[in-house]
Amino acid sequence: MFDEPANDMRAAATVREIVRLSGVGLHTGEVAELVIEPAPAGDGIRFIRSDLEGPVADRTIPADPALVTKTQLGTVLTNANGASISTVEHLMAAFAMLGITDADVLCSGPEVPILDGSAKDFIAAIQRAGIHVSPHTVEAVAPKEAVSVELGDCWAVAEPLPEGTGAELLLDVTIEFDHPTIGLQRIVIEGDRDTIMKEVAEARTFTLLEHVEALREMGLARGGSLENAIVLNAAGVMNEGGLRMEREFVRHKALDLVGDLYLLGLPLGCKITAHKPGHTLNTMLAKALAAEARGEVQEDLPLAATA
Repeated sequence: MFDEPANDMRAAATVREIVRLSGVGLHTGEVAELVIEPAPAGDGIRFIRSDLEGPVADRTIPADPALVTKTQLGTVLTNANGASISTVEHLMAAFAMLGITDADVLCSGPEVPILDGSAKDFIAAIQRAGIHVSPHTVEAVAPKEAVSVELGDCWAVAEPLPEGTGAELLLDVTIEFDHPTIGLQRIVIEGDRDTIMKEVAEARTFTLLEHVEALREMGLARGGSLENAIVLNAAGVMNEGGLRMEREFVRHKALDLVGDLYLLGLPLGCKITAHKPGHTLNTMLAKALAAEARGEVQEDLPLAATA
Protein backbone atom coordinates (compact mmCIF):
# COMPACT_ATOMS: atom_id res chain seq x y z
CA MET A 1 0.00 0.00 0.00
CA PHE A 2 2.47 2.74 1.02
CA ASP A 3 4.91 1.23 -1.47
CA GLU A 4 4.11 3.51 -4.46
CA PRO A 5 4.95 7.12 -3.56
CA ALA A 6 3.32 8.45 -6.74
CA ASN A 7 -0.43 8.00 -7.07
CA ASP A 8 -0.57 5.83 -3.97
CA MET A 9 -4.28 5.24 -3.55
CA ARG A 10 -5.95 3.69 -0.49
CA ALA A 11 -9.53 2.74 0.19
CA ALA A 12 -11.62 5.18 2.20
CA ALA A 13 -13.25 3.64 5.29
CA THR A 14 -15.56 4.44 8.18
CA VAL A 15 -16.96 2.60 11.20
CA ARG A 16 -19.64 0.05 10.36
CA GLU A 17 -21.67 0.71 13.50
CA ILE A 18 -21.80 3.41 16.17
CA VAL A 19 -19.00 3.17 18.74
CA ARG A 20 -19.61 4.33 22.32
CA LEU A 21 -16.90 5.00 24.88
CA SER A 22 -16.62 7.02 28.07
CA GLY A 23 -13.87 8.04 30.41
CA VAL A 24 -12.03 10.81 32.16
CA GLY A 25 -10.03 13.48 30.38
CA LEU A 26 -6.31 13.34 31.20
CA HIS A 27 -5.98 17.09 31.74
CA THR A 28 -9.48 18.35 32.57
CA GLY A 29 -10.37 15.46 34.86
CA GLU A 30 -13.90 15.64 33.44
CA VAL A 31 -15.79 12.50 32.40
CA ALA A 32 -16.96 12.60 28.80
CA GLU A 33 -19.05 10.35 26.58
CA LEU A 34 -17.56 9.67 23.15
CA VAL A 35 -19.71 8.48 20.24
CA ILE A 36 -18.11 7.61 16.90
CA GLU A 37 -20.59 7.55 14.03
CA PRO A 38 -20.21 6.43 10.41
CA ALA A 39 -19.65 9.23 7.87
CA PRO A 40 -19.74 9.33 4.06
CA ALA A 41 -16.50 9.04 2.12
CA GLY A 42 -14.91 12.45 1.69
CA ASP A 43 -16.27 13.94 4.92
CA GLY A 44 -13.06 13.25 6.85
CA ILE A 45 -12.74 13.03 10.63
CA ARG A 46 -14.91 15.61 12.37
CA PHE A 47 -15.21 16.25 16.11
CA ILE A 48 -18.58 17.55 17.30
CA ARG A 49 -19.06 18.97 20.79
CA SER A 50 -22.38 17.40 21.84
CA ASP A 51 -22.39 19.34 25.13
CA LEU A 52 -22.52 22.74 23.47
CA GLU A 53 -25.63 24.55 22.25
CA GLY A 54 -26.17 26.04 18.83
CA PRO A 55 -26.05 24.83 15.23
CA VAL A 56 -24.07 21.64 14.63
CA ALA A 57 -21.80 23.48 12.19
CA ASP A 58 -20.71 25.86 14.96
CA ARG A 59 -19.87 22.90 17.23
CA THR A 60 -18.00 20.91 14.55
CA ILE A 61 -14.20 20.84 14.59
CA PRO A 62 -12.62 19.10 11.60
CA ALA A 63 -9.40 17.18 12.14
CA ASP A 64 -7.08 19.62 10.39
CA PRO A 65 -3.55 20.75 11.31
CA ALA A 66 -4.58 24.32 10.47
CA LEU A 67 -6.93 24.24 13.49
CA VAL A 68 -4.25 23.32 16.05
CA THR A 69 -4.21 26.02 18.74
CA LYS A 70 -2.35 24.39 21.65
CA THR A 71 0.21 21.63 21.90
CA GLN A 72 1.20 21.56 25.57
CA LEU A 73 1.09 17.88 26.58
CA GLY A 74 -1.66 17.21 24.06
CA THR A 75 -3.06 18.44 20.77
CA VAL A 76 -5.96 20.91 20.88
CA LEU A 77 -8.12 21.84 17.88
CA THR A 78 -10.30 24.97 17.81
CA ASN A 79 -12.74 26.05 15.11
CA ALA A 80 -13.55 29.59 13.96
CA ASN A 81 -16.42 29.80 16.48
CA GLY A 82 -14.16 28.99 19.45
CA ALA A 83 -15.35 25.41 19.97
CA SER A 84 -12.39 23.23 20.87
CA ILE A 85 -11.49 19.61 21.52
CA SER A 86 -8.28 18.51 23.22
CA THR A 87 -6.08 15.42 23.52
CA VAL A 88 -7.15 14.06 20.14
CA GLU A 89 -3.86 12.34 19.28
CA HIS A 90 -4.49 8.80 20.60
CA LEU A 91 -7.87 8.51 18.89
CA MET A 92 -6.41 9.94 15.70
CA ALA A 93 -3.63 7.36 15.89
CA ALA A 94 -6.24 4.61 16.23
CA PHE A 95 -8.02 5.91 13.13
CA ALA A 96 -4.70 6.01 11.26
CA MET A 97 -3.75 2.45 12.19
CA LEU A 98 -7.22 1.13 11.28
CA GLY A 99 -7.46 3.09 8.03
CA ILE A 100 -10.53 5.08 9.12
CA THR A 101 -10.69 8.15 6.86
CA ASP A 102 -14.23 9.34 7.67
CA ALA A 103 -16.10 9.52 10.98
CA ASP A 104 -18.09 11.92 13.13
CA VAL A 105 -16.82 11.94 16.71
CA LEU A 106 -19.34 13.35 19.19
CA CYS A 107 -17.84 14.28 22.55
CA SER A 108 -19.80 15.49 25.58
CA GLY A 109 -16.90 17.52 26.93
CA PRO A 110 -13.85 19.52 25.92
CA GLU A 111 -11.43 16.59 25.99
CA VAL A 112 -11.31 13.14 24.41
CA PRO A 113 -11.21 10.49 27.19
CA ILE A 114 -7.71 9.21 27.89
CA LEU A 115 -8.89 5.63 28.60
CA ASP A 116 -5.71 3.63 29.42
CA GLY A 117 -3.30 6.23 28.02
CA SER A 118 -2.71 4.45 24.72
CA ALA A 119 -4.67 3.75 21.53
CA LYS A 120 -5.48 0.16 22.52
CA ASP A 121 -9.03 0.65 23.81
CA PHE A 122 -10.05 2.92 20.92
CA ILE A 123 -8.84 0.29 18.45
CA ALA A 124 -10.61 -2.56 20.25
CA ALA A 125 -13.93 -0.68 20.35
CA ILE A 126 -13.76 0.21 16.66
CA GLN A 127 -12.82 -3.34 15.70
CA ARG A 128 -15.83 -4.65 17.64
CA ALA A 129 -18.12 -2.30 15.72
CA GLY A 130 -16.52 -3.25 12.42
CA ILE A 131 -15.03 -1.22 9.59
CA HIS A 132 -16.85 -0.38 6.37
CA VAL A 133 -14.48 -0.10 3.42
CA SER A 134 -15.71 2.30 0.76
CA PRO A 135 -15.30 1.94 -3.03
CA HIS A 136 -13.92 5.49 -2.92
CA THR A 137 -10.20 6.06 -2.55
CA VAL A 138 -7.84 8.63 -1.04
CA GLU A 139 -4.25 9.35 -1.98
CA ALA A 140 -1.56 8.79 0.63
CA VAL A 141 0.71 11.60 1.77
CA ALA A 142 3.89 10.97 -0.24
CA PRO A 143 6.12 14.05 -0.48
CA LYS A 144 8.18 14.32 -3.67
CA GLU A 145 11.18 15.59 -1.70
CA ALA A 146 12.21 16.01 1.93
CA VAL A 147 10.01 18.22 4.11
CA SER A 148 11.63 19.18 7.41
CA VAL A 149 10.90 21.22 10.54
CA GLU A 150 13.03 22.20 13.53
CA LEU A 151 12.31 23.45 17.02
CA GLY A 152 15.42 23.98 19.14
CA ASP A 153 17.26 20.66 19.22
CA CYS A 154 14.15 18.79 18.04
CA TRP A 155 13.61 18.06 14.36
CA ALA A 156 11.57 15.91 12.01
CA VAL A 157 11.81 15.03 8.32
CA ALA A 158 9.29 13.45 5.96
CA GLU A 159 10.75 12.14 2.73
CA PRO A 160 10.02 9.61 -0.02
CA LEU A 161 10.42 5.97 0.92
CA PRO A 162 13.75 4.43 -0.08
CA GLU A 163 13.55 2.58 -3.39
CA GLY A 164 12.70 -1.08 -3.04
CA THR A 165 11.58 -0.84 0.58
CA GLY A 166 8.24 -2.54 -0.11
CA ALA A 167 6.80 -0.93 3.04
CA GLU A 168 3.78 1.31 3.50
CA LEU A 169 5.52 3.50 6.04
CA LEU A 170 8.91 3.82 7.71
CA LEU A 171 9.15 5.46 11.14
CA ASP A 172 12.49 6.28 12.78
CA VAL A 173 11.93 7.94 16.17
CA THR A 174 14.49 8.90 18.82
CA ILE A 175 13.87 10.40 22.27
CA GLU A 176 16.14 11.44 25.12
CA PHE A 177 15.06 12.14 28.70
CA ASP A 178 17.15 12.89 31.76
CA HIS A 179 15.87 9.90 33.69
CA PRO A 180 17.74 6.59 34.02
CA THR A 181 14.65 4.53 33.15
CA ILE A 182 14.24 6.35 29.82
CA GLY A 183 17.54 7.88 28.71
CA LEU A 184 18.20 7.63 24.97
CA GLN A 185 15.75 5.39 23.09
CA ARG A 186 15.20 4.76 19.39
CA ILE A 187 12.74 2.68 17.43
CA VAL A 188 12.61 1.97 13.70
CA ILE A 189 9.38 0.51 12.31
CA GLU A 190 8.97 -0.46 8.68
CA GLY A 191 5.82 -2.07 7.34
CA ASP A 192 2.09 -1.68 6.92
CA ARG A 193 -0.64 -0.34 9.22
CA ASP A 194 -0.84 -3.67 11.09
CA THR A 195 2.90 -3.58 11.74
CA ILE A 196 2.68 -0.06 13.15
CA MET A 197 -0.28 -1.08 15.30
CA LYS A 198 1.52 -4.06 16.81
CA GLU A 199 4.55 -1.95 17.64
CA VAL A 200 2.97 1.16 19.20
CA ALA A 201 -0.79 0.84 19.84
CA GLU A 202 -0.48 -0.32 23.46
CA ALA A 203 2.27 2.13 24.47
CA ARG A 204 1.05 4.49 27.20
CA THR A 205 1.65 8.16 27.83
CA PHE A 206 4.12 8.89 30.63
CA THR A 207 5.28 11.54 33.08
CA LEU A 208 7.61 12.06 36.01
CA LEU A 209 6.11 12.10 39.51
CA GLU A 210 8.05 15.28 40.31
CA HIS A 211 6.20 17.07 37.50
CA VAL A 212 2.66 16.04 38.45
CA GLU A 213 2.03 18.71 41.12
CA ALA A 214 3.32 21.48 38.86
CA LEU A 215 1.15 20.26 35.99
CA ARG A 216 -1.95 20.28 38.17
CA GLU A 217 -1.19 23.82 39.31
CA MET A 218 -1.17 24.72 35.59
CA GLY A 219 -4.61 23.12 35.17
CA LEU A 220 -3.20 20.00 33.53
CA ALA A 221 -3.10 16.27 34.44
CA ARG A 222 -6.15 16.59 36.70
CA GLY A 223 -7.42 13.23 35.45
CA GLY A 224 -4.05 11.51 35.37
CA SER A 225 -3.44 8.36 37.41
CA LEU A 226 -1.55 5.10 37.35
CA GLU A 227 -4.55 3.72 35.46
CA ASN A 228 -3.94 5.92 32.41
CA ALA A 229 -0.27 6.87 32.44
CA ILE A 230 3.17 5.52 33.23
CA VAL A 231 4.49 7.47 36.21
CA LEU A 232 8.18 7.50 37.06
CA ASN A 233 9.78 8.36 40.38
CA ALA A 234 13.50 8.36 41.14
CA ALA A 235 13.48 4.58 41.53
CA GLY A 236 11.72 3.85 38.25
CA VAL A 237 8.25 2.86 37.07
CA MET A 238 5.58 3.16 39.77
CA ASN A 239 2.85 1.27 37.88
CA GLU A 240 2.05 -2.23 39.09
CA GLY A 241 3.38 -4.68 36.53
CA GLY A 242 5.90 -2.19 35.15
CA LEU A 243 6.12 -1.53 31.42
CA ARG A 244 4.00 -3.30 28.82
CA MET A 245 6.80 -3.58 26.29
CA GLU A 246 10.45 -2.82 25.73
CA ARG A 247 11.13 0.88 25.06
CA GLU A 248 7.49 1.76 25.74
CA PHE A 249 8.43 5.45 26.08
CA VAL A 250 9.72 5.92 22.53
CA ARG A 251 6.91 3.72 21.21
CA HIS A 252 4.40 6.12 22.75
CA LYS A 253 6.14 9.10 21.15
CA ALA A 254 5.84 7.27 17.81
CA LEU A 255 2.13 6.74 18.56
CA ASP A 256 1.66 10.46 19.20
CA LEU A 257 3.52 11.26 15.98
CA VAL A 258 1.24 8.99 13.95
CA GLY A 259 -1.86 10.53 15.54
CA ASP A 260 -0.78 14.14 15.08
CA LEU A 261 0.19 13.58 11.45
CA TYR A 262 -3.21 11.97 10.80
CA LEU A 263 -4.72 15.42 11.25
CA LEU A 264 -3.90 15.59 7.54
CA GLY A 265 -6.81 13.16 7.12
CA LEU A 266 -4.77 10.92 4.84
CA PRO A 267 -2.55 7.87 5.33
CA LEU A 268 1.20 8.34 5.19
CA GLY A 269 3.27 6.86 2.37
CA CYS A 270 6.74 8.08 3.27
CA LYS A 271 9.67 7.84 5.64
CA ILE A 272 9.36 9.89 8.83
CA THR A 273 12.47 10.54 10.92
CA ALA A 274 11.86 12.38 14.19
CA HIS A 275 14.39 13.40 16.85
CA LYS A 276 12.85 14.27 20.23
CA PRO A 277 9.32 14.74 18.83
CA GLY A 278 6.42 16.29 20.71
CA HIS A 279 3.02 17.65 19.76
CA THR A 280 4.39 21.04 18.69
CA LEU A 281 6.98 19.49 16.37
CA ASN A 282 4.52 16.86 15.11
CA THR A 283 1.90 19.40 14.14
CA MET A 284 4.51 21.67 12.59
CA LEU A 285 5.42 18.76 10.29
CA ALA A 286 1.74 18.14 9.51
CA LYS A 287 1.34 21.79 8.51
CA ALA A 288 4.49 21.65 6.40
CA LEU A 289 3.27 18.52 4.60
CA ALA A 290 -0.11 20.15 3.96
CA ALA A 291 1.67 23.18 2.51
CA GLU A 292 3.92 21.00 0.36
CA ALA A 293 0.85 19.31 -1.08
CA ARG A 294 -0.53 22.77 -1.95
CA GLY A 295 2.73 23.68 -3.68
CA GLU A 296 3.71 26.35 -1.16
CA VAL A 297 7.32 27.23 -0.40
CA GLN A 298 8.25 25.75 2.95
CA GLU A 299 10.56 28.60 4.01
CA ASP A 300 7.67 31.06 3.81
CA LEU A 301 5.41 29.14 6.16
CA PRO A 302 4.48 30.18 9.70
CA LEU A 303 5.10 26.67 11.07
CA ALA A 304 5.27 27.21 14.82
CA ALA A 305 2.32 25.91 16.79
CA THR A 306 1.20 27.53 20.03
CA ALA A 307 2.86 25.79 22.96
